[in-house]
Amino acid sequence: MTMQFPARRSTGHRSRKLLTALSILLSVTGATNAGAATYRLNEDIVGFARQITTRYEDTLAAIAEREGLGFQELRDANPDVDAWLPGDGTTVVLPTRYVLPAIPRDGVVINLAEFRLYFFKDGRVTTYPVGIGRDEYQTPLGTSRVVAHIEKPMWTPTAVSRREHAEAGDPLPVTVPHGPDNPLGDFALKLSRAGYFIHGTNKPFGVGQTVSQGCIRLYNPHIATLSELVANGTTVNMIDQPLKIGRREEAVFIEVHNSPYSNPSVETLLAQIDRWSEGADVVLDRARIVDVLGARTGMPVRVDVHH
Repeated sequence: MTMQFPARRSTGHRSRKLLTALSILLSVTGATNAGAATYRLNEDIVGFARQITTRYEDTLAAIAEREGLGFQELRDANPDVDAWLPGDGTTVVLPTRYVLPAIPRDGVVINLAEFRLYFFKDGRVTTYPVGIGRDEYQTPLGTSRVVAHIEKPMWTPTAVSRREHAEAGDPLPVTVPHGPDNPLGDFALKLSRAGYFIHGTNKPFGVGQTVSQGCIRLYNPHIATLSELVANGTTVNMIDQPLKIGRREEAVFIEVHNSPYSNPSVETLLAQIDRWSEGADVVLDRARIVDVLGARTGMPVRVDVHH
């Protein structure tokens, strides 16, 4: 995916900095801002799950966008709710509690298995849902860094994009300016890995799904905030961790996702938990663990034996 750089940022840059600073000040204890939140890094688990009651016109897709969550994570957290006709007065769980990935807590970490980005800095973590590459264009694992910030990016479609649009009867121009037809949204962070970006979107429904040709998509309000928080040179780690394990005080939690790129068996994940628990002063509830590994709701669940 190719983009062109504008000559300079707009005069609204300074105002957004002030708004971002205010957002951080209000959210350091976990207050949410359109589904994004910043938390202090005190333990392995951050946030708290919430519940809402649906209105008759709601769908899970509409709730996800309204709450700033990804569609797939909302669907996994509510497996018994009809995604398109949940009905009036249905309780929907908002998956806003997270076990942090097992990786050094610095810079940007994108866990493809859970369609979620974490930004670690100064003892805090901010998290956003993301869209990632389709199966035939999987977002690559590995480490890169942010090398440029782009506001109102132009889109130069790839050969694949031109072919797909032509086949759909919607031929593309050589370049697409910023606007409703531009899939890059309002802001983009260029990565050192050639051809890859973290950017906004003109199709919010794709956030939390496998939709792109490998780039990372965020809601436009989220990428606007992230672009202010993240400096050039920041490390970006792409990982695939379907299973996350963490502790909050004496309690042990696991969080299990249906990774779109890998599908480890229950036995494989059990072996991972066994390795984690070696030498740990804790007794785990194996039957409960097996149930959680099978359900894969993406919600942190306590699995230690407690009284």
